[in-house]
Amino acid sequence: MAASVADYPILGYSKIGFLWSAGFQTGTSALTSIHSDLYRRLIALLIQARKEAGLTQTEVARRIGQRQTFVSKYELGERRLDAAEYLEISRSIGADPYGLMREAEGSKG
Repeated sequence: MAASVADYPILGYSKIGFLWSAGFQTGTSALTSIHSDLYRRLIALLIQARKEAGLTQTEVARRIGQRQTFVSKYELGERRLDAAEYLEISRSIGADPYGLMREAEGSKG
């Protein structure tokens, strides 16, 4: 019988939902940062910029070589964007990625 992560609690593994992850003893999700206020503001500004550009999710997806569901998932907060994806999406809709970040940071509270 193969050993599982659960057999080695001394290594600092804890169960998070249905996933196993090292170092998270608090039981919080490994994707907590997807729900940070700053991240939410940044995505909201990205959505606003897309709409102001008159683009649909489908049009953005086509521009970045993805499916519409990719756009829907990051807009709904079901998927996290990495830095490269954020830059590509911002530029594909004609938005200044750095301007959006400055605005998101400036609109705290």
